[in-house]
Amino acid sequence: MSEDRTTLRALTHLAGHASLDQASREALPCLVRNLSPIGACLLFCTEVTAPERFDLFLDPEAPAYRVRRVWQHDNEVGVSFLEARENAPEVIPDAEVIPDADPAAP
Repeated sequence: MSEDRTTLRALTHLAGHASLDQASREALPCLVRNLSPIGACLLFCTEVTAPERFDLFLDPEAPAYRVRRVWQHDNEVGVSFLEARENAPEVIPDAEVIPDADPAAP
């Protein structure tokens, strides 16, 4: 799979819920595996058929985010937020590993 993301995503293990069927208020639990201000990767316990657009709950106390399915493979779904998440923290890439400096070096 090619990498088409325009922003970095933070690896996460957040509990989320997705309302895949607008006719039903039932929301399926999912694991948010990575997250950015504009997208996420969701992992469901079983294979799902995600519609083109659905609601994603990242916090039970907050309103849902409307998302668009970008890709899907079995029980894993990549989504983009229809509106960027407000106050989302910037994702900082992992720092490069710097070898231990020689304490005797000037």
